[in-house]
Amino acid sequence: MQNSDGAYTGFKVASMYPSRVKKLIAIGAGEQVPGLRKVILDTKEAFKLDAAYWKQQLALMPEPERWQEYWTKMAGLYNTMTVSKELFNSIKCPVLLMAGELDRNAPLPTVISAYNMIPNSQLSIIPNTGHVVFLENFPAVWASIIPFLKH
Repeated sequence: MQNSDGAYTGFKVASMYPSRVKKLIAIGAGEQVPGLRKVILDTKEAFKLDAAYWKQQLALMPEPERWQEYWTKMAGLYNTMTVSKELFNSIKCPVLLMAGELDRNAPLPTVISAYNMIPNSQLSIIPNTGHVVFLENFPAVWASIIPFLKH
């Protein structure tokens, strides 16, 4: 099971090493092509949204003064990264794509697009949840995972 950036890594690993990946659960990741959506990360705005969380994160960072630099580089990556038809069509294992209905990092159209491109995929959208769907409604996430793993 991979979430967000880890799910993109999971897609790539499943594509490159089909004999090693029997099933993949990808949460909060969909199609990503340059220009599909513009990612702009402003640390000052993020801090206003949840100051306690970001204070905690900054305390863990070895170089907290470089926080904005990190996010600027991440935005550059996301605004130029391609995860689309070529990669998705090459995945041979069963894939469960999961997303929160309100996920702003992996909007539903991008997740549904990935679902339509991955040959052996299932889709689970968890209502009224965002990007950290497994924290927001773990029982619903688990209810989707169990049948996928059993088959």
